[in-house]
Amino acid sequence: MRINYRRGTRINRMATIVLLTVLSFQLTAGSQPLAQDNTTTKTGATALVALAPGDTLRFTAFNPAPAGEVGEPISMQMRLYNEQGRVIANSAEVAIPPGEFRTISFKRDELPLAGEPGTGILQVRTAPLWRFTSSIPVKVTTSLEVLPAPGGTTSGSFKFFLNVETLP
Repeated sequence: MRINYRRGTRINRMATIVLLTVLSFQLTAGSQPLAQDNTTTKTGATALVALAPGDTLRFTAFNPAPAGEVGEPISMQMRLYNEQGRVIANSAEVAIPPGEFRTISFKRDELPLAGEPGTGILQVRTAPLWRFTSSIPVKVTTSLEVLPAPGGTTSGSFKFFLNVETLP
């Protein structure tokens, strides 16, 4: 009986040592990226916006080409948050070549929340996400607009403009 007990203990110790040895090594195929990715992601300036039924939120960005240089493309993605800070909408990521504009739009009626009782007005916080590889500062000019539905209850359009300096 003692011989079997000792043999079982040895097998358990050996199995533990082998298992710890295997787990301590990292597999290079799964733990390292195939190529070096030097992309930086930065959250831009946020804004608080009220959207009435029928309104459209439009965010436009311009990637300036540096004077005398080719410049680099940047990417943007827009997130909308509700009053509790939960993400309620994500746009697709959009590439902006140097010297060009790109726009992202959200329709109020396509957002999954009811809004205020009686009016349907929804309070949201916007947050643009910028992705870039440039090591020099890039100034991105942006505009945020709330456009009313044609013939809607809100009148005019609300606009404001800001510069976002995207630093590496």
